[in-house]
Amino acid sequence: MNKGKKITISIGMMFAVMLAGCAPAAVPKSSFGQVDVIQDGEVLVDSVNGKAEDEPSEEEESATSDSPMRTATTLDPADLPYSILQMAGLCDAINMACVEQQKIYAADDNDFVWHCVHLYVCNCTDRSMGFKNIGEYVEADPRIVNNVIYAMFGKIKEVPPLTEAVLNDSDGNEAHIMISNGLTLRFRAGDRGTSKSEVRRATLYSDGSLEMEVALVDDETGEETVSFIYTMRANTKDTTTAALFAYEITGVRAADKLSSDKMNGVPFLTPVIQTYGYDSYDKDDPKYNEVVEVLQFASFKDHVPGMEVINDKIAKEVIAYADSPTDEVSWHEIISYPLTTGDYVQVATTLATYPTYAEDPDIRCYNYDNKKSRIMDINDALSICQMTNAKLNDRVKELWKPEGSQTLTDMEYKGFMVRADGSADIFFMFSISDPEADDQTRLAVYNSGSDSLRYAFEGSGVIPPDETDKMKPELTHGVKDRH
Repeated sequence: MNKGKKITISIGMMFAVMLAGCAPAAVPKSSFGQVDVIQDGEVLVDSVNGKAEDEPSEEEESATSDSPMRTATTLDPADLPYSILQMAGLCDAINMACVEQQKIYAADDNDFVWHCVHLYVCNCTDRSMGFKNIGEYVEADPRIVNNVIYAMFGKIKEVPPLTEAVLNDSDGNEAHIMISNGLTLRFRAGDRGTSKSEVRRATLYSDGSLEMEVALVDDETGEETVSFIYTMRANTKDTTTAALFAYEITGVRAADKLSSDKMNGVPFLTPVIQTYGYDSYDKDDPKYNEVVEVLQFASFKDHVPGMEVINDKIAKEVIAYADSPTDEVSWHEIISYPLTTGDYVQVATTLATYPTYAEDPDIRCYNYDNKKSRIMDINDALSICQMTNAKLNDRVKELWKPEGSQTLTDMEYKGFMVRADGSADIFFMFSISDPEADDQTRLAVYNSGSDSLRYAFEGSGVIPPDETDKMKPELTHGVKDRH
């Protein structure tokens, strides 16, 4: 926590409903560390120092070259022994602290250390710790707290002092941590909100070390906030059989690219409205077909350039549409297509109110360039196409093939999406006149890679399903059987 800032134990709804998942990518490196997954038999990595935990010297390696290779046992996350479940509770507190403080795991940051302890004590369900609720505080024996710190931060040599930031509150409230007259520690209680811990994987090695993936998820939606892999070794501070914790944490690394990106402030997409008529109405009710999927951009970093602007546009163009009234026989269909690539975070959202006839839904596209930290516009699409605006319009008209006596009376640029292969899908709304039938409004898509034109609601759809982000909870687009 920053000096003088108030501790916030609740993670808050915004971070509790994070969506999003994108296709696996090459292992990236960032200030938060390398992203990887647990592999049976894999050498434990200390992400803080960037080398193998207790890595031997050349002489030691040579002397032990005849030693048997370390083996791994994958444990059942649903049936973990008590000693490992204890460590999962510590990991949960660290997860929350990383999210709340926007910091990486750091044993040399005293504020961060005490914030982790604060969250653990106030959310602990392990009665063996002996924590007691005293009014607005949770009381803890300092000796127990010392054990908690050493288990959470296995590499520290001594318990860090209580800092001014945790002893005081600049908002004029009671202190975060107090020392009582009986010399016990009292931690101001708080509510963690809707978050919960989820152990996803645990691997026990023959040398007694342990790796465990622990995620912070929303208790109501199951959606991941962050997920980290914790490396642990046997307790070195207390080797007796009466040791409070069997292990101590020596390193933390992101379990997936999304967690790494979030901790580094990279924007991501999160749902702000997600409702489906089939959850509330009978099949014979027209509103059974209602779909409202609205996504906005979010970040763990404050004041991301352009993010407030892009979210304001979504509020005015999409949320306002979702809030517009419908009568008893009509319904909204608002469908979102999130597409995250290496450099871009994007969402295309189609808007329609049914029943309608001979009109395709409208579309809004929102694109953010992570690499350049800015909102993207039509000039980015033209750059990908290597065309001027006039040349693009001419090419689209050339590619359009009328059916029968149709004529193209108007075309309006509606937005674009950068596809996974680097090409751009550029959307146009066509107004089509047909003297032999009704006039039509069709959403057409020009792709720069194939130099082709198609209608958005035919064939592969607005965005091919295999390219859109896999989010939790799933965006069903109104198809109930999809989940």
